[in-house]
Amino acid sequence: MRTLEELARIGRQRSLTGRSVCLRHDDIESGLLLDSVFAERIGFEHTSFDGALTVRSCHIEELVIDHLAADALLITNSRIGRLTIRNAPIGCDVTVTDTSVVSLDLHSCGAVRLQRLRVEQLVQLAALRGSLSISATRAAAVSCRSQAVAGRLGRPRVDVRGLQVSEELTFDDLWLSALNLSDVAARALTLRRVRLDEPLNTTDLRCTDSLRINGLVIPAGANFIADSDIRGPVHLRGLEAHGGPLPQVPARLAFRNTTMHRLSVNSEASSVISLRDSSVTGVLGLPGGGSRVHLQEGSSVNDLELSGQTFRNSEQVLVFLRRSFHEVSAVTLEALRVALEKRNRNREVDQLYYLTRQMEALSLPLLRRGVARGVVGGVLGWGVRVRNPVRALLAGVFLTAIGLHLSGALREPGHNLLSAGASGEALVLAAALWLNVGTGMASELASPGWSVLAVLLTVAGLLFSTLIVGVVIRRLVR
Repeated sequence: MRTLEELARIGRQRSLTGRSVCLRHDDIESGLLLDSVFAERIGFEHTSFDGALTVRSCHIEELVIDHLAADALLITNSRIGRLTIRNAPIGCDVTVTDTSVVSLDLHSCGAVRLQRLRVEQLVQLAALRGSLSISATRAAAVSCRSQAVAGRLGRPRVDVRGLQVSEELTFDDLWLSALNLSDVAARALTLRRVRLDEPLNTTDLRCTDSLRINGLVIPAGANFIADSDIRGPVHLRGLEAHGGPLPQVPARLAFRNTTMHRLSVNSEASSVISLRDSSVTGVLGLPGGGSRVHLQEGSSVNDLELSGQTFRNSEQVLVFLRRSFHEVSAVTLEALRVALEKRNRNREVDQLYYLTRQMEALSLPLLRRGVARGVVGGVLGWGVRVRNPVRALLAGVFLTAIGLHLSGALREPGHNLLSAGASGEALVLAAALWLNVGTGMASELASPGWSVLAVLLTVAGLLFSTLIVGVVIRRLVR
């Protein structure tokens, strides 16, 4: 068909007005091809074809196809103002390709394939009854809402590749067999009340505004968003898992090699949000409910929401991290340390540094681990905790004093172990030995052996004294 008059003549009930024609309740005993037809409005309502309905190289202001019975519907290489397709049966594949459209509305259709489209306004898909494939398409906005469960044919499958949306891409109230997104650019992406039978597979997602997930039910497998750039916030709410071996299996969603501005997570059910080789350039919000964040190797967080939390000791740090993160690791400790450093909470920063070094030492061989945790950490405090070297210095002085007193080298004849004078002399001499060589040295201790002991104690004392002074000065400079 190349003219509207030819199209009108094939129907028993038709309406031809100017440049508009509508076929209603007609049965066409063959397929129909509209080729290079120009019209204001063409309508097919409750029409059946023994073959395919094809629209090719046409320029139509409004095309309405409602309750179509045909082997297939193909619209290609055309320019259409408003395109509406409703109630196409499951066996009728709908394909729209290489076409420019002002607005597109598909409702209750079977398998739908949209390829290389340019849509100036909204693409609206509702009541899916078959699979949906979108590729190499540009649109102002795309909305996919609800579906009719296909019974024995299974739930719909949605594959989107090479889609650019200037406004919002929305998936709402869907139960799908699978949702695969690849090379998708949108101002905002929203997944609301979506349930998937297969793991979520999203790669190369680019959002200039936000990513919002609310009420996503996913299988217990590997769900991921990879190689993506989300310049706005990521909000995850109501994440749940199904199909796991245990009733309380957590929902797992992983971000791989992804950049986002802000991440906030809050789910009543148990869920784990993993960041691997990913970065949060803004603030990582504290998870709520049963949610936890898993910071894996290669991930970085610019800032961490603290909500007025203070840390007086290491136990409070560990309780806070275990409540917010899947596991306490060097990455989570570093994220918290950076957040405290941005707030100039230097005492807590030193505490985090000490705890981080102690945990890192756990991965060392046994001997090096003992030296690192026991000597460098426990005695020297990794150079940031002043109380560790102070305690070690005081303990050394008192132990040396006890040793000198028990040896009897300083006791005069007639004085016993309980003599206060002898105890005092031993304590003074011990302090002198730890702080400088020879001060107050008794003549009885002028032998070479005592001199060697004095030098060794003084070297250790200088180490502790220097470290204590350095830590104090560092804190004063801050």
